[in-house]
Amino acid sequence: MISILVVSWNSGADLEDCVGSLAAARARSSVSAELVVVDNRSDLPPGEEIRRLWPDVRLAVLSENIGFGPAVNHAAAHARGEVLLLVNPDARASGDPFAAITAAFDAHPDWVAVAPRLWDASGDASQGGGEERQETFQLRRLPTLRQAFRELLLIDRAFPGNCGRVRDRYLDRDRSTSFEVEQPAAAVLAIRTDAFRASGGFDPRFVPAWWEDVDLCARLRSLGKIVYFPDAVFAHAGGAAMHRLGYDRFLPVYYRNAIAYWRKHRGRAAVVVFRGLVAAGMVLRAILLPFRRNPPRPRRESFRAYRRAFRMALS
Repeated sequence: MISILVVSWNSGADLEDCVGSLAAARARSSVSAELVVVDNRSDLPPGEEIRRLWPDVRLAVLSENIGFGPAVNHAAAHARGEVLLLVNPDARASGDPFAAITAAFDAHPDWVAVAPRLWDASGDASQGGGEERQETFQLRRLPTLRQAFRELLLIDRAFPGNCGRVRDRYLDRDRSTSFEVEQPAAAVLAIRTDAFRASGGFDPRFVPAWWEDVDLCARLRSLGKIVYFPDAVFAHAGGAAMHRLGYDRFLPVYYRNAIAYWRKHRGRAAVVVFRGLVAAGMVLRAILLPFRRNPPRPRRESFRAYRRAFRMALS
């Protein structure tokens, strides 16, 4: 059995469309699947429509927003399947991913996690993760200071084809075939239940979200292989939680959690360097902001985000 875990926070129609696609996939699949939905205290908690789409859904409506990672841990504690399939509300199942994922785990006992192929919700591999192509958003190597230097000082944005970025995002790999990866995004990710529990699940310090999947993958790799698996496909919009939170609130939280990751996995000296890179990167973005054409969000909001992230980095 596959246990599908969905965490909702003010997801509204996204959640309904997600569950609808999962229900359609279950109807055409030979694999047994259960659905566990945890709502992180939404303004309008999910209810009748979700139960209509998936009558035997196990729905938990929490009294407070405990964050993505802890909510997944809560759902996983009540899951009965051998595989946990994490699915964000802004993702949609395509075809029958359940059979493909089950077959992959059955054929490869050393695989502990499978990352289905993510496509843009419009049907191609373009937008994902808010402003980024799915191709570059989904698969990454675990962070290094060299990679942080390139990203924070905008080298990757100015020269997107540089060899470091190509390597770190697996852009030199054929996305039509499976290959081992270090850190796929948890937007859609299948994990063996026993491996998830053996790893300790998501670390609750990474709240409300972001970087908890990087930390989990760093720990899962000691238990087996994490593999990109294009035979299972999901459409994904990306960036929904960031947009609901607001960019000026998202950015300092994102880098606060990044610092927590560096502290946990890389040590004090690396944290000092990373904090300096974040501060320098925010100053650089603020300087260049007036010269950007067609910025993705209001300039005032972006400036507030850079200022808050700068202060957080130096606090």
